[in-house]
Amino acid sequence: MRPKKVVVLALHDELESAYPPLNVATGAASSEAEVILAFSRKGVNILKKNYTPVPSEGMEYLPKALKGFNAASIHDLLDIAVETGVKLYVVDLDIDNDADFIYPTEQVPIKWVLNEAASADLFLHF
Repeated sequence: MRPKKVVVLALHDELESAYPPLNVATGAASSEAEVILAFSRKGVNILKKNYTPVPSEGMEYLPKALKGFNAASIHDLLDIAVETGVKLYVVDLDIDNDADFIYPTEQVPIKWVLNEAASADLFLHF
């Protein structure tokens, strides 16, 4: 039996938007699914070494709440994702190299992501 395939597209870099794609990706990977995590638009900032998650207006309470729950940081979740085999991609960006990214990524066109999503058991975007 083939493993389930999950494709997650991260579109935003605000604190409350960075957690869902990483939580889904790590959860699916820990369930032995094949996971593709693609970053587009502002979501690619999550991969940067100097990324500091900032909540959206009206969500200023969130960093303190997450700390109170002992939630993993965005970078910790990214580490877990890579350790559990999640494949990282950036979509339609003109990046000469990924030197400022925490982990190596592969650049792909959005058409590739959509083709992967069409054959996936689950496709989510945040």
